[in-house]
Amino acid sequence: MRFVVALFALLAGAQAASAGTVKGKVSASEQSARLPPLPVTKDGDSCGREVEDESVVVSDGRLANVVVILRGAPAPQPARVTLGQERCRFVPHVQAAPVGSTLEIVNGDPVLHTIHGWAGHATRFNVATPVRGVRIPTRLDRAGLIKVRCDVHGWMSAYVWVVDAPAAVTGRDGTFTLSDVAAGTYTATAWHERLGERTFQVTVPAKGDAAVEVAF
Repeated sequence: MRFVVALFALLAGAQAASAGTVKGKVSASEQSARLPPLPVTKDGDSCGREVEDESVVVSDGRLANVVVILRGAPAPQPARVTLGQERCRFVPHVQAAPVGSTLEIVNGDPVLHTIHGWAGHATRFNVATPVRGVRIPTRLDRAGLIKVRCDVHGWMSAYVWVVDAPAAVTGRDGTFTLSDVAAGTYTATAWHERLGERTFQVTVPAKGDAAVEVAF
């Protein structure tokens, strides 16, 4: 038994030693950021008069809401993630979740939302959250992109990438980090809802960081 435990610890230590980190920055032209806010057409008392158009968010030349997927790397474990509704916008606007994860849809508004998730032209889920505090779990059992809309409030939109590989989403500073990635060379994709997709190669060292920069 002691030999088995010692061997397991040795293997675990070797695996940890052969894992690196990918740190990246995603940039875009500042001209891409000049989008007017979206008008609110109903439930103004709860939603306000307008909401930010998050389909392109650029700050100091850095692009937010880009999903970076490290194709071919070992798949991460399922997790529990949240899609909230706050002042009639989805929070977060873009996220990535491993296959098998549970998406918990949470209404933070005192108004009805109907959350409709699409994979292409097929419905993945369609649930109503009639009052504040309602929480509805939905299992993400197939890889692919889910486009989310509210059937009540037409300006609301979000995207959920269900992934079978490590993935990260850039923040407003345009940066992302992928930790504990097995050493090797991978093909990665960077996806943005309006600006399209970029493909690039990244080599992850056995220990340390791999730095990448992607431009849209």
